[in-house]
Formats: sequence, structure tokens, C-alpha cells
Amino acid sequence: MTDETVALAERWMLTFCEAPPLLDAELMRAVLADHEQQSEERAA
Repeated sequence: MTDETVALAERWMLTFCEAPPLLDAELMRAVLADHEQQSEERAA
């Protein structure tokens, strides 16, 4: 596992309070970005 994948998995667990279903860096990055965007839109 790369350092980036480990960091993304940790960020995923902090965000969603569960382990990611797949350790796919590209997928985790996209889902986390989408979640952050939705959170920002709700806060506005």
C-alpha cells in the first residue's frame, strides 16, 4: 500500500466512521471530494 492510499484510508475512516470498501485511491479521492463539496453546499 502506498503512503497516499494509507492517508486516504485514514481520511475515509475519519469522514465516514468506517473502513473503505475498497482500497482504491482514485475512487476514495473522488468520493471524499464529492462529500466535501456537498458539505460545503449544505453549509452555505
